[in-house]
Amino acid sequence: MIGRKSGVWTGLGMLGLLAAAPMTAFGSASSDAFVRGYALAELRLQFHIQHPHMVIKDGRLHVLLRRRDAMNRAAVKKALAAIPGVASVEVDVSRPVAAGSAEAGNSAASEPAIGANGGGEAAGTGVAGTGSGSGFFGGIGGVPGFGSSSAIPKWLKPYAAHPAKFHGSLYRLPNGFFPRGNLFSPLMADPKWPGFAASYSHYAPYHPNGLKDVIPVSLGDTLPFYRNNLGDGWQWETGMQADAYAYFNVDTQAKALQNTDFFVGGYGAFRHKNLSFIIRYFHQSSHLGDEFLLDNPAYYNGLRQKISYEQLNGIVSLDLLKRTFRVYAGAGYLTDIEPSTLGRWIFQYGAQYHGPTLWRTTNTVWSPVAGIDFKNWNQNNYDEDISARAGVEVTNGHADSPRFQFLLEFYRGHSYYGQFFVNEIQYVGFGVHLYY
Repeated sequence: MIGRKSGVWTGLGMLGLLAAAPMTAFGSASSDAFVRGYALAELRLQFHIQHPHMVIKDGRLHVLLRRRDAMNRAAVKKALAAIPGVASVEVDVSRPVAAGSAEAGNSAASEPAIGANGGGEAAGTGVAGTGSGSGFFGGIGGVPGFGSSSAIPKWLKPYAAHPAKFHGSLYRLPNGFFPRGNLFSPLMADPKWPGFAASYSHYAPYHPNGLKDVIPVSLGDTLPFYRNNLGDGWQWETGMQADAYAYFNVDTQAKALQNTDFFVGGYGAFRHKNLSFIIRYFHQSSHLGDEFLLDNPAYYNGLRQKISYEQLNGIVSLDLLKRTFRVYAGAGYLTDIEPSTLGRWIFQYGAQYHGPTLWRTTNTVWSPVAGIDFKNWNQNNYDEDISARAGVEVTNGHADSPRFQFLLEFYRGHSYYGQFFVNEIQYVGFGVHLYY
């Protein structure tokens, strides 16, 4: 059992400081710098819009929103117009265009466009002209995405590049059938969260059934079928989760398959700003490998148990500090269990960290990540099972991007493979994980 303290109150306190910072960092309400800082704070904290393209000159404010934020356009304009020092506000909605296309450089485009590199908010993107003399941007050029080839005005140069730190748009995802992304993000430190993975694990100091060097693999994912809005900023989605978890003993000549757990079920997920939760009902069953049975005849002759159950599971998650930190907690109740003596209650909680950008290319964003996950099952007297992972995550910069992770891994507790849940294990290792 290891000690733990929640960082929720610390995170909320820091969030409050962030909200106050733009109000005190600039001396005069009449300065463009003050207006820009105030406007950024409004967009981030009230509307959860990160790194909007914004230009301010002599109190004239022009903001470019992405399509996913268009539903808040009227409210955004009203909030920005109330900022001291704002003379006028224009709020446009972008549309994606191919980088280098004629349309991207056409100053007569009917509406602003965002460049295609880095998800529209990376360094080097800009705003397309809105036509000759049309709007605040008419005739301005020289920045990638602007309509004219004239020199960049001196006052505009600081806004030609966006900050490198970018976690994706908070918290809106595309709607419709088979949408991209997940409203409830994967629990990266949970060893039984569906996803594609391959790892190496070194068991020490315990070696149950002779295990020392192990290759666990996972083949599955979370598949959203449909997503839509519920009003008042809520989104919901429904879909299925499925996976096959297996592991191999690489110290045997045949690299023997030890066990495979099959997991399949349906879920409903919901999100409102920084709050998300998921409700799942799934089946899990455990099946020993042929090579393991041949090497361990005692299991074939009576030690083997049939492990099978359904679980009703719910988890609540809270994002803090613009998705830099995340805390979650939930519980599961087992039904239709075999053997009938299995404990029915499982509790789970944990935290994750997603750091600032380490490295960016045209199509990728590399960021540090870390997570810790705790589980308590009354079958094991509520002893704590601890899983910790840390490493680097690669995305395309969008909130709905697939996640490719390279992680160092540590686990101490009971085996999470159904057939061997009574075995206490501890290992360190390295894994590659992919969540679509």
